[in-house]
Amino acid sequence: MRARGHGDLWRKEDGMKYFDYLLNWTLFITAIVFILVTEITHLRGVVLDTPFLWLLIAITNFVRLRNPDITVKGLRTSCIGANLIGLITEVCRARLWGWGPYTAVATVAIFGEVVFSIVRRNDPNPSARV
Repeated sequence: MRARGHGDLWRKEDGMKYFDYLLNWTLFITAIVFILVTEITHLRGVVLDTPFLWLLIAITNFVRLRNPDITVKGLRTSCIGANLIGLITEVCRARLWGWGPYTAVATVAIFGEVVFSIVRRNDPNPSARV
């Protein structure tokens, strides 16, 4: 038996929140791994600007996820803009140089973050907002 007030782990809202965190952590870890691989192997033609963009996108999304009441004005709009810039950059990069494993993982994660930034409202109590 569960005490009152303890929700089911697999409620729709919680599942979406955990999936949002999973996509964001995937993007963050992919960026770190790509930076480490680039610095260790020094592959020809590989630059570090793209994983740094992924890091900034992930950090922006972590701020959005940690502020569910959206106390920071323009945070949701900034996340949508950062995610769209990252998605457009990754699609263009993939069209120019092909789909690598890091590009594919990052593109899927950024696309998911675009969807969650636009669709999912982080405000747990929208009636309390004025």
